[in-house]
Amino acid sequence: MSNKILSLNQTVPFSPFVTAYTNFGGCGVVSTYNGWRPETNSWKKSCYISANLSGLMCVHTVKGPDAVKMMDENFVNNFTKMPVGAVKHGIMVTGKGHIIEHGVVVRVAEDTFDTYAFQPYINFVAERGNYDVTITATPMGDFIYQLAGPRSLEILENACKKDLHDLKFMRFCQAEIAGHKVRITRMGMGGTLSYEVHGPQSACDEVYNKIIEAGTAYGIEKLGWLSYQCNHTENGFPQIGQHFPYPFDEEEGFDEYQRKIGFLFDPLSLPTLGTLSDDIHDYYRNPIEVGWEKMVRFDHDFHGREALEKIAASRHREVTTLEWNSDDIISLFASNFKEYENNYKQFPLPFDQEGNGFGNSQDKVINANGEMVGISMQPIFTDYYKKVISLCVIDPEYKEIGKDVTVLWGNKGNTIKEIHAKIARYPYLDLTDNRHFDIESIPRYNG
Repeated sequence: MSNKILSLNQTVPFSPFVTAYTNFGGCGVVSTYNGWRPETNSWKKSCYISANLSGLMCVHTVKGPDAVKMMDENFVNNFTKMPVGAVKHGIMVTGKGHIIEHGVVVRVAEDTFDTYAFQPYINFVAERGNYDVTITATPMGDFIYQLAGPRSLEILENACKKDLHDLKFMRFCQAEIAGHKVRITRMGMGGTLSYEVHGPQSACDEVYNKIIEAGTAYGIEKLGWLSYQCNHTENGFPQIGQHFPYPFDEEEGFDEYQRKIGFLFDPLSLPTLGTLSDDIHDYYRNPIEVGWEKMVRFDHDFHGREALEKIAASRHREVTTLEWNSDDIISLFASNFKEYENNYKQFPLPFDQEGNGFGNSQDKVINANGEMVGISMQPIFTDYYKKVISLCVIDPEYKEIGKDVTVLWGNKGNTIKEIHAKIARYPYLDLTDNRHFDIESIPRYNG
């Protein structure tokens, strides 16, 4: 057992009231600040500030004459017509069409893109394609503060002392907080009104504290890692490494490249948890089945296009939400007090973080005849709706709200519990999303 002590995230001011930390990317991130209940309700009722990716997500700037060419040939998105100042959810797939990386792409100039969460694969494809580009890694210490909730705009405007009402969805602007230059984008994973603030580590404490100061009157909550893991499921936005694993083994030469740079993530070494399969390849997902088909543009050639065209043209599973039967969930807890030879796999609130650290825990979904019709990914308990829900890819004929299915809950070889579930709305969060939020309903900052 290693005695190495994790270093804390240097872009988050230390809080003496925090007692639990989680290992994320080799760094200690806060598990919870004020408890997961108020934190998970924050993006519905007030606003959160999350620094869970801050200082851990290296920004890679792609610059050069072949920048657009490289992006187009290795992403399912088309970047040719992406304007400077725009932000896009970028998706990269393997030759078999499985999602290998996805994240944020910002076009900062005609020949320059800032990319978030694509390393080391984006570096690998740049080398593989021999493109005339330079990829520069910004130090990991740069901060990314995410704010989400109906009060997020008011908080940011008061922190910036600037009217930000005209900032459109998936666009960015420059501003100042506490005298430091920052980049603000209107985007986020909360599902409701959301923004991100980016800037250098040298300014992190002052910027963070200024946002907290501006947000205190609006009920801002600091979001810990435990609560941060819940918004992707509630908002219907599957996440690699959370709902499904990285399929790094599918790309020829990538294993060797990882070893060369001193980094190696081998998905074949992951345990296959849940009831789905003994084969990790069954846990991989493609962008068509997880609801990202609108981002897949078949108007340009890209790595993995042929595989995705075949998937799109065939009958394929579609993403939806499962609402789990509450009495069945209660019976899991009740099993602790009964004399079973093997107790059921438990469901820690708000989710089983130990059992799905890499997206490698998924469960079979069956119909009344016992036939497998879908796959459930990382269930969570949503305190706002008082329900256990999960994202699920399911055969299209079963994607009907109210339809009954059953989740086989547990780990292969152990006691399996049949949990009744219903097909629910997707996304489950039924509040106004960021794209359609009526910004003019919020008072403008007037100094």
